[in-house]
Amino acid sequence: MDTTPEHISTRTAVGWTVVLTGLGALTGFVWDGPFLAFTCALSLGGGAATGAVLFRRRMAASIREGQGKAAARGYADGIGDMLVLGVSAYGAAVFPLAGPDAVDPAERTARRTAAYRLTAAEGLPHHVREVAAAALEAIDEKRDGEARSSIADLIKAVHEQR
Repeated sequence: MDTTPEHISTRTAVGWTVVLTGLGALTGFVWDGPFLAFTCALSLGGGAATGAVLFRRRMAASIREGQGKAAARGYADGIGDMLVLGVSAYGAAVFPLAGPDAVDPAERTARRTAAYRLTAAEGLPHHVREVAAAALEAIDEKRDGEARSSIADLIKAVHEQR
């Protein structure tokens, strides 16, 4: 099924035209018989078709605007999820700094760069960026408890954004 604004507005216009034509026919038939049914159907159907033609651009613009808002919101949600993943991966690379579970410095630097780039991505709300910056600061300063708390706050902020 094609969901472009033009096809959606065309289907909507055809639907309204058919419904109003049928309503006119039914009303005319109940009032006075077949001649008035034909006249009312023609009148209401023609009016609906004329109105659809006149307002088609407005319908298409409104549909396009709604699709744009939905796409922007979906993008922000996706970036928020990636931000949580990137900051969590960076936190996992920093703690512990030594031992068998430690990550080598090159990978730690790569994860840090990725987390900072995600924090600066377009489309993120300001409050999510602030919470992410606090989490990154705690990780950079190697404060394990505060970093875990900040990551939990980031998850909550991204969830509330939706």
